[in-house]
Amino acid sequence: MMQKIFLSMKMQLRVPVSIFFSLIFPIIMMIAIVTSYGNFSIGNGYHFIDKYLLISVGIGLIPITVISFPIWIGESIDKKIYTRLRYLGVNLNTYIAADVCSYVFLSLISISVNILVAKCVFKAHLPNLLYLLTYVLQSEYCVLTFLILGFFIARIVKNTRILLPLGMTILFSLYILSGVFVQFSSLPANLKAIGQYLPWKYLMNDFYNIWVMKQYWVSSFIRINSVWLLCLIILISGLMLLEKKRAN
Repeated sequence: MMQKIFLSMKMQLRVPVSIFFSLIFPIIMMIAIVTSYGNFSIGNGYHFIDKYLLISVGIGLIPITVISFPIWIGESIDKKIYTRLRYLGVNLNTYIAADVCSYVFLSLISISVNILVAKCVFKAHLPNLLYLLTYVLQSEYCVLTFLILGFFIARIVKNTRILLPLGMTILFSLYILSGVFVQFSSLPANLKAIGQYLPWKYLMNDFYNIWVMKQYWVSSFIRINSVWLLCLIILISGLMLLEKKRAN
């Protein structure tokens, strides 16, 4: 299993889009924004970087789920890789699970790189180990949910050439609604209302309470993300049943 995960990660790291959006772009944004505005104090010993770091992490995680993963799955389906593996007697569940795990590892690398740069370059504050662990766990819960969304997108969009522009549209829509380009509190009321139903909004804004060690779990995020996860599981299950009926 581990060998399959590392093989999948090796293939991902050869995809320029995956590397740029998950690892390079968020760091560029972090350096550009913090340098432009200055790493000013926001009170209680914390600085702008401590707040912007959460946004930078989100900037790197979203493209993994709505661009890199759907394209990987879509191309695998388009090239009939899964069909060939089935004929060869390969356990497809294990193969797909290895792909998902490799993208989870990529997301962990993205989070780690953001934290490392924020700490080394801008002297970001780090919470204690327990708060940091709950931050990472809840971030990965969000990633897992949207990897499932990416899988759903890849299953319903049969033309792989559409996946990249569609993923980019979803990417920047989530950026806007989560407060990447404009502070979330400054967004128009209708956009804020939509953002309240997006797990990414909580990851990039409300997780600050975890980072400054005020709370371990963001209950509103867990509720919203769990609803997303449940709905996606139902949709994918229904889609697979429909495809099975058509095949018969």
